[in-house]
Amino acid sequence: MDEFDLIKKYLAPISSVESQFLMNDGAVFKPKINLDYVVSTDTIVENVHFNGDEAPELIAKKALRTNLSDLAAMGADPEFYSLSISLPKVKAKNFIKNFVKGLKEDQEEFKIKLLGGDLTAALNLITITINIIGTVPNGKSYSRSKSKINDLIYVTGVLGLSNIGLLNLNNNDKKFSKAKLKYYLPQPRIKFSSKIRDLVSSMIDISDGFLQDCRHLAKSSNLEFVINLNNLPICDIDLLSYEDRLNAALIGGDDYELLFTSPPSHKDKIAKIAKSHSLKVTNIGFVKKGRNGEVISKDKPLNTDAYKHF
Repeated sequence: MDEFDLIKKYLAPISSVESQFLMNDGAVFKPKINLDYVVSTDTIVENVHFNGDEAPELIAKKALRTNLSDLAAMGADPEFYSLSISLPKVKAKNFIKNFVKGLKEDQEEFKIKLLGGDLTAALNLITITINIIGTVPNGKSYSRSKSKINDLIYVTGVLGLSNIGLLNLNNNDKKFSKAKLKYYLPQPRIKFSSKIRDLVSSMIDISDGFLQDCRHLAKSSNLEFVINLNNLPICDIDLLSYEDRLNAALIGGDDYELLFTSPPSHKDKIAKIAKSHSLKVTNIGFVKKGRNGEVISKDKPLNTDAYKHF
């Protein structure tokens, strides 16, 4: 099968009316009235974001969900995505066939449509790029730069699990099962994010580690973030020391949880919405005027190194 046969057999059946079923050079859709469009692009690469020996269905879901997490960080509802895949010829047929199964399942779960994309051969490694489009009511998208003094700082979920899962992929102890699943299958907080649009002052998704992304939020608002490490929601895997679990939470990365700020007056509303979504949401600190862009605990800067691509 060449690339045209693969597209026709596997990708066209999961494409949308707007994509014109991948028969033309581009997709066509009408903008919706009273909505802003949010657009984001993310790439995952074999041996960097995934090992390559995972089930293609899981790789598909991770690729799509990391992009969905960006929409959640902006308060947007998913609408469309386009997909570009580069992979070795010898892997093409079997990989695409099963990759599409994962896409189809997540398209249904997150109510998102495939617009189109590209399929090309690569020499060795698989690279997947998704361009995603969401919508949000006019003027309601979140920003990283609007935290206010005395805002409370929150995170969703449990931090560090994905990193612990990555480090223990070959460990067969069942206590690592949840962590490995979190690494393979992120949970973008789309529904929760859209329900708190009127309660949030700033937001970011945690992809490069809590501490680094927390600094991004603090720097964007030119304020100081005070963190109570005792409140940080870390995992309870007793095979690991507290220090290892805390370090994974601070700098591990790949959590795809939400970090956001909100005025204290909204605390009860946030708790109520979190409960209605069966989602753990933890107040971990507050915002103050001080050392702009600094993240501190017990009046000392948190300077643990975080992951960087370059």
